[in-house]
Amino acid sequence: MTQRPLKINIMTAALSPGDAIGNYIFSKARLLRELGARVDIYADYVDPRLAHAAHHSSLYQNTGQAILWFHYSIYADNVEIAMTSNDYKIMDYHGICPPHLFKGQNEHMRFLCQSGLDLLPEFVSYFDRFVVHSEYTADRLRALGCAEERVHKIPLAVDTSLFDGSEDPGLAALLSKLDYFLFVGRVVPQKDILASLAIFAELHQKRPEMVYVVVGSREHTPRYQQQIDRFIAQKKLGSRVLFTGQVNDPALLAALFNHATFYLATSEWESFCVPLAESLFFGVPTVVQDVPPLPEVAGPAAIVVDKARSAEAAQAILAVLDDDAQYQALSEEARRWSCRYTDQALKQNLIHFLKEIAGQG
Repeated sequence: MTQRPLKINIMTAALSPGDAIGNYIFSKARLLRELGARVDIYADYVDPRLAHAAHHSSLYQNTGQAILWFHYSIYADNVEIAMTSNDYKIMDYHGICPPHLFKGQNEHMRFLCQSGLDLLPEFVSYFDRFVVHSEYTADRLRALGCAEERVHKIPLAVDTSLFDGSEDPGLAALLSKLDYFLFVGRVVPQKDILASLAIFAELHQKRPEMVYVVVGSREHTPRYQQQIDRFIAQKKLGSRVLFTGQVNDPALLAALFNHATFYLATSEWESFCVPLAESLFFGVPTVVQDVPPLPEVAGPAAIVVDKARSAEAAQAILAVLDDDAQYQALSEEARRWSCRYTDQALKQNLIHFLKEIAGQG
């Protein structure tokens, strides 16, 4: 008798182009299909541009004969589906942004994050296994009583198939003339762009030719955008800080990463930070805040700073900029460290994880 392919239902709160969790889900689904699994993707909200690739959560069929791979980073209605499912359940835990970071900025997001945190202690009891992407999120689940053998760390992956070596030639020609720091992600309080700007303002005094390129949507927190604009005006940085808006085109992103001098991550909170891993793939050294898991993700390719000490952080960056050998060493470490975030690494981690599940049965 021919053995039936493994059936895996992947479920998340929302799917939108350019979202880090969504990109990971599509990479994972592609790799699982390459391994012979039948995979369907579900979400409570599916952006119309992704309607061909996913279904609404309400269409999920609870057969008890499949794996439900549930991504949890915020409260969503499909939590109830996961609680009542008879499938073998895996929680892919991405951590939940501290609700206070949305206070006075986006009350709806604050409510969803708080609800997600409130439910988490009870919710974990419904799952058979857990996947995390950093020691920070692993420790959070262990603190809730999840047994060590049920928690599996699988680093997130850069979809290197998107970055096939091509970059937008027009943008690349412009960027190659700039000496710039880079940030990619939503411009929200969680990312603490104000702290990055404070460090950049210190750098600007010594290196006025440098530029800070901020790639990401500014639509989620209007008050925070006003704070950012006021700071830029006060420090007279208007011509040196460039906001591009959200960029999803891989060729444009490749150019932005490929020509950056440093990637700057001063987030107040992260559970992984995919753009940080993407910058390593391009050999871009990183400057990261000393908060888990940023130093873990960036590894030896990072300058670790205390963002509250912006002058000292700027001095540490300048020391590397003035030392070509040290800068090149960091760039080489970035490319070496990025190997753990490739498609191939993710595929091997998935194979190992699925074998463990099979052995359990």
